This record gives sequence, C-alpha cells and structure tokens, in this order.
Amino acid sequence: MAHEVERPTYEIVGPIQRYDERDNVFAREALLPGSPEEREYHSRHPKLAKIDRRLADHFFEGAQKSTGEEQQAPSDALPASTFRAVSSLALPDAVDGPVSPRKVRVAPVEMARNIKSLARSLGAVQVRIGPLNPAWIYTNRGVWPFFDDYRANPPAFDGVPQGYQGLNYGDPIEIDHRFAISMAFPQNPRLIATSPSKTSSFEIGRVYAASALASVELGNYIRALGYPARAHHLRNYGVLLVPVAVDSGLGELGRCGYLMSKELGANFRLACVTTDLPLATEKPVDLGVQDFCEKCLKCAKNCPSAAIPTRGKVVVRGVRRWQIDAEKCLLYWGSQRAACAICQVVCPWSKPPTLFHRSIAELAVRFPAARRLLIQADDWVYGAGYKRASVPDWAGSRESMAES
Repeated sequence: MAHEVERPTYEIVGPIQRYDERDNVFAREALLPGSPEEREYHSRHPKLAKIDRRLADHFFEGAQKSTGEEQQAPSDALPASTFRAVSSLALPDAVDGPVSPRKVRVAPVEMARNIKSLARSLGAVQVRIGPLNPAWIYTNRGVWPFFDDYRANPPAFDGVPQGYQGLNYGDPIEIDHRFAISMAFPQNPRLIATSPSKTSSFEIGRVYAASALASVELGNYIRALGYPARAHHLRNYGVLLVPVAVDSGLGELGRCGYLMSKELGANFRLACVTTDLPLATEKPVDLGVQDFCEKCLKCAKNCPSAAIPTRGKVVVRGVRRWQIDAEKCLLYWGSQRAACAICQVVCPWSKPPTLFHRSIAELAVRFPAARRLLIQADDWVYGAGYKRASVPDWAGSRESMAES
C-alpha cells in the first residue's frame, strides 16, 4: 500500500502505560451511586467523584426516560433499535469460544488475503492486519453490563446473565494473541449530519451493531480453522481499537481523537479481531494527518462542548498526542440526549468517495505545501461552520409527524 512507513506517526516519549477500562468515561458514568464498584473506584480517584456524579446523573436520567411510560415521538425509539441489538453479542461465548482441535494450515500471505476478503464480505470497507502491541490491551474490565445486580437500563443491560462465566467489573484482562485484524465500517453521512439527534444516534448504533456482528462472525471463522480468536466491539472491548488500527496502517490518530483514514476521513466506526492465526502483517501509514490537523482546527472550532483541543499535543501514558476532554464531550451528549458526531461531519477528510474527493485527498497526502490551501478551500466550498442537516421524514421526528 502507498504511504506505508516503518513506524506509526504517534510519538512515544516514554514507557507506554496500559489503560484501565474503568477509567473510561462510559464506565464511570455507569457507576451506580453508592454501589461497591462506585465506592471502590472513587476511593482511588476521589478527585473524579464530582464530575462522575454529573455524568451519572445524565446517564441514569436518560435510562429512566427511555423506560418510562410518558408519550414519546417515534424518533425517540430509534437508538434502542440498534444499540440494544449489540448486547447479546457482548457475552463471552459470542466474542470468544472453543477452538476447533483440527488446524487448517495455510501460508500467512494467503490466509491474510482470505481473511481480508471475508471481512469485506461481512461489511467492512477497509481491513488491515497488524501486530498486536501488548501495550494496547486494557488492564481491567470496566464497562457495563458487567456489573453485579446492574439494573440501570433494562432489558438491554439488566445485570449479569445467569450462568455468566466471563469477566466482571474490575477483573484483569489477559490477551496473548499476536495479531490484530482492524476493520472500518462507514456511517451514512446524510444521517450523521443531523447530529446531535436521535437519527444520528440511530446511525451510530446501526454501524456499531453491524461491526459487532462482523467481528463476532470473523472470530467464529478463525476458531473453526483451529486458532484462538477474540472479537472486540462496542460492548466488549479488550484492546484500544484506535492505536491497534494505527499500527495496522488503517489510518492515523487525528486531533478529534478518532482514527483518520484517507478513504473515509473520520466518518466510520471500528471493530477488531485479535488472533494467533498466522497472518502476514502490514505496515503503518503516514498520510500527513499530523501536519494537516496541526493546521486545520476545524473540528475543534466546531465542537459545541469545546472538548477538542485547539493547542498542541500532550503526553498521555507515554505517547505524545492530542487529548480530548472526554468529560465535556459526554456531558454535552447527555444534555442533548443524543450522540454527537459533529467533529466527524466537519472534518475535511470526511467526504463522499467520489473521484474528485479522492484526488483531493491524494493531494493532501502527497503535497504538504498544499494542505493549508486545501483547508481554506474546504471552508469556501462547504462552509467553515457546522450546518446541521434536517432529519428525514422516515425517522419519525416530532416535526415531521406534525407536518404529516
């Protein structure tokens, strides 16, 4: 592949510290106030107790509204149609499982080609295979629904299922696989451009559900070949998907915290399968994203919560990178009762895959001197500010229902 380099474009400045999933804002917002997990976590992180309470207030208030008896517009039900579908795919026998005792022997290059073709058949638009760096494996399980007696959002997350044998909150995560198959699943730009709305939440959930199913099916296939494999998706991650994908050459980490791909920009979601199936690996890429994001700032200027930094990179667990303010981001989601994807929409890289836009992306990659002009041209053509798209009639919004 063009643009391959020997080392990823993130800068390692010291020993990389593994990340505890319990520190993730989605894990912290779901801590039941007064529960053993909440008390234990905030005994170790007392400075986070106040902000986590605000996050939890939004989370549990939204959960109660979603299960209440008040009259809702049809659009209010949209996110549940997709996000809840992923729950059953999070259980241990879905993301992992028994391995066939009969091994299929295939050359790593040929097997890598077969795996990538299968992943594309399952819905992935981009697929890359890289080594699994142990530094990107979570240290401990941290997210719901893996809490004892968890009842915040039934029926999707109604406690640990009877007979559950997997990891619970706080349990160490151990993965000794050598390879990672990273997959990108594009979002419908028309629906994402309604963000933040129930319609954009629906689309995000739809893509997450599709990516979860694809990763589970790919893991099943590899285990049937006689090799261990584990799927990693929205409801059951064991690794940090973005740096794993960077190492495989799927793209680069951008200012907004998302992976940036030349073909898809930031408008996609990731899933991954880790395995010991012998596979030929690919190199990381340098698309010029670090320099482009340094000059652009469009995502930061349009972020309604000011969660995306306008300044330089900082050192995060041994890596120099841009660091978003995850608490600000999630609090804004809570205030809107919908997921926000404005940064994905306004990114100059997130354009339809037409010949014209692909040519522009190629220019941005190959000619650093042209990047500032291309950023200005994006403002001239598409506008410097975010313009929210109207919700389609089929989404059943209150407005569309009133007009019908």
